[in-house]
Amino acid sequence: MSQKGESLSGKVVLITGASRGIGAAAAKRLAKGGAAVVINYLQNRDKAAEVLKEVEQSGGRGMIFQADVTRPEQVEEMARAVDKRFSGVDVLVNNAYFPFEVNPLHQISWEGLEQATRHELAAFYNCTRAFVPGMTEKKKGKIIVVSTRLAQQPLPRMGAYAAAKAALEAMANTMAIELGPLGITVNVVTPAFTLTDASAIMPEEFKERVRQTRPLRKHLYPEDVAGTIAFLASEAADMLTGSHVLITGGSHLQI
Repeated sequence: MSQKGESLSGKVVLITGASRGIGAAAAKRLAKGGAAVVINYLQNRDKAAEVLKEVEQSGGRGMIFQADVTRPEQVEEMARAVDKRFSGVDVLVNNAYFPFEVNPLHQISWEGLEQATRHELAAFYNCTRAFVPGMTEKKKGKIIVVSTRLAQQPLPRMGAYAAAKAALEAMANTMAIELGPLGITVNVVTPAFTLTDASAIMPEEFKERVRQTRPLRKHLYPEDVAGTIAFLASEAADMLTGSHVLITGGSHLQI
């Protein structure tokens, strides 16, 4: 029996929200592994083009596509474009980030709570509806959901985000059961606080306190998460499904 490795040669990977942060790092890492990458973005075309340029300069292949993944018609249009260019998607990385209302749950507006949940679930729902049929035809595929440690270990004022991500994880767990017989794996990547553009608003004292609470005493960077995504996308992870991979530097062990 041939040994399974982490080569992604011949695979097509679509990453939502890949113009920056974890998505951009994942696109670059997966391309280095041999995958053709579809870099989805919402607003920042220039940033997405920069990611594609880096991918191509390192010898990889890819394309960029603007789509609001909470809108089914835009996701379907993206799916058609990917089919035309690359003949389908082998790996879906559900990563897009959506701003949310920051307030205590007993004070948050219903619209804020509803919007956070709707965005997270709609994005995942629309993308799986668009790309699972192609995976089913091949009897093989991988779905990787980027969540957050906040879903299990919430912080004050972040309840809308935590609730939305917890619901997203429940969807992923259910899909792992439902899609397993079709040859499709579904896994969740759960990073703790990661230094990205989105987290830049947090005070330096908070970032340093987080670093000090980790047994490894290190910051988490998008590249750390990208490495785990690359592993889950590879044949080396073929028997992993319904798994939640914690990327925390060990902080989940702390009381």
